[in-house]
Amino acid sequence: MAIGALLLVALGSLVSLVLRASDRTASTSQQIEETSRIFSTLIDRIETMTPQRWAGAGAGFVFEGTETALIFARFPKASEAATGSRLVILTSVGPDLRDEERSLPPDATDINAVMDRETATATLLQQGYTVRFAYFSRLPNGQEALTDRWSGRRAMPVAIRIALADSRGKLHGSVRVPIRVDAEPGCAAPGQGICSLVPDDPSTPENGSPAGAAPIDPNDGRGWERYVRP
Repeated sequence: MAIGALLLVALGSLVSLVLRASDRTASTSQQIEETSRIFSTLIDRIETMTPQRWAGAGAGFVFEGTETALIFARFPKASEAATGSRLVILTSVGPDLRDEERSLPPDATDINAVMDRETATATLLQQGYTVRFAYFSRLPNGQEALTDRWSGRRAMPVAIRIALADSRGKLHGSVRVPIRVDAEPGCAAPGQGICSLVPDDPSTPENGSPAGAAPIDPNDGRGWERYVRP
């Protein structure tokens, strides 16, 4: 009897352990599926980015990035009903990630000109995870560096990192999304090469870099040197 009771207790404990392990596996699988979906959605969105400029002589690129917000320009796909350039604003507020899109007029000189004119189409891309952005630059020595803020005044980043964290701050993965401006270096670094988005004559103000054609300075105060990697 005593041996039988011990066997029953052991069997019950084993079944309980198996059930708990099964629950953890199911929860982990669901979490992986959810984060993969969020990453896929953001990658698809960011890969539509194109290196467009604000209107005006010496204007910078339509691009601004912080840890919690990303602003960029894109052209609609052939399958979309919309025409003309579009301004995309991704904003992470707590567990919510919002996607706002507006028409980008060709004469817009800055984001205020867009916000004042157009009504936005807003979408809630995800709820539950905190999204954080960071930006890769390519340094003159060929290395890459990472910063949590980026202005498109002089250049575009070569890639964007997306990181997801839960409400407790636990990281649930990150992904590096290359930006296609690498295919046309002159558009990523104005004044350093030919760019189809600006006039061919480098002597015109529109085609000149507002800060000259010097390489990006990793010591400009944006923290790049903290994350330099081979």
